[in-house]
Amino acid sequence: MAGAGLVNRAGAQEIGTNSNPVTTFPATVGSTPENTNAPNSTPPLLLPAPRPLAPSSALFTPVVPYGGGVSQTGESLAQALQEQNANQSYNLRLGGLLLRAEADTTVTVNDNIGLSKDNRETDILVSPMGVLHGRYNVSAINSLTFNIGIGYQAYLLHPQYDCVLIAPDSEVNFNLFVGDVAVNLHDSFSYEQDPTQVGQLSNQVRLSRFMNDAGVSATWDLDEFSFEADYDHSNLWVLDSVYNYLTDQSDTIAPKMTIKLDETLSTGLSASFSDTRYQQSFENDNTNESFGPFVTATFSNFLSLNAAAGGYLTQYDHGGGNGDNSGLASYYANLGINHEITQFLSESLTAGKEYLPGLTSNYTSRIYVNYSDQWSPTKQIGLGASVFWENLSDSDATARQTSDRYGLNLNLTDALNDHLRLNLGYEFLLKESDPSYLSYYQDVGTLGMQYNF
Repeated sequence: MAGAGLVNRAGAQEIGTNSNPVTTFPATVGSTPENTNAPNSTPPLLLPAPRPLAPSSALFTPVVPYGGGVSQTGESLAQALQEQNANQSYNLRLGGLLLRAEADTTVTVNDNIGLSKDNRETDILVSPMGVLHGRYNVSAINSLTFNIGIGYQAYLLHPQYDCVLIAPDSEVNFNLFVGDVAVNLHDSFSYEQDPTQVGQLSNQVRLSRFMNDAGVSATWDLDEFSFEADYDHSNLWVLDSVYNYLTDQSDTIAPKMTIKLDETLSTGLSASFSDTRYQQSFENDNTNESFGPFVTATFSNFLSLNAAAGGYLTQYDHGGGNGDNSGLASYYANLGINHEITQFLSESLTAGKEYLPGLTSNYTSRIYVNYSDQWSPTKQIGLGASVFWENLSDSDATARQTSDRYGLNLNLTDALNDHLRLNLGYEFLLKESDPSYLSYYQDVGTLGMQYNF
């Protein structure tokens, strides 16, 4: 899908209260955990492992869509979906509806729940979650699928932060095929709390937000050429009173043309056009356009590459409470490499420059590098590690910051049998910021269990 706003796959905003963010925000920048209100660790949907650290954010989705690969539609995509559905281990049938359920429980020890430089507070979090996967075949190739995860997060030492969670990848999809045209109707939604997914945040135990992205995409496959058009309407509701000025809504249209040069190389052009509106007047409404080429290359069965670059232009309204009159005319670029070293060991590298909606400014530029690897010494045991660095720099607002964040994630997964999987993880996060009182570091240890019924 496309990207250009503050919160979702497409990027846009709206809001829900009449509080004045101009007066409430300055107190927030330096607040302590006592002034905030929510948890810091969202349990994963499928594996009860700590979420992998990466230069990405659940709240501020990159405004430039990633380069993307060859569109697969028509008969080829229909066949692929049929094979994918056939491989799903659904274990309950209600008429034509197939279901599969999972139960996850995660115990997390966090030594800095408030992302604070000083006044660090430790807590133990217990996060049970139930996940339901479903599929309904409307016809041989047209199907409705969904994934829904609902859980609860309990703070044993600070119960005032307890909350309900909806898994980040909860979604409903309907795939419809008409000749060589594939149509996808989708709606993805989540209710999240984790503030570490928003790199600009500090001194915050949680950031409660509900996100919904609904849209339609259509792809016309002509073998060597394919044409895709996406439309998304995205809503973000920030439920914390201090940050509810970030509530917004957006509409994004994203066309893309792909040229298949041969079986291993594809290139094309992608664009996006979006409009973002905030419910309150602290942040400035804006319109955005991006345009540029991308390339996808498969050098062998073990090595592939995706890359994209292009121009990026955003026009902002003026008069917002953030005091930012900046515009944005720049470029984006990103690169992704996947390498399967052996059948037991693989690695990936991503890097790029992109732009996010600001937390207290019109926008935040981000430069990032992320490396991860996965080793499976046996069929039951998996070892993973990832590291990342990102630089965040706000545009010229009244309250702005620049920062560098560094992250390390280690995890061990053991599939005890066909139904039960255990996970042990460790995560370290360091933020060095200007102003310095927004700096912090955090250690998180996680023990998780997942049961597939």
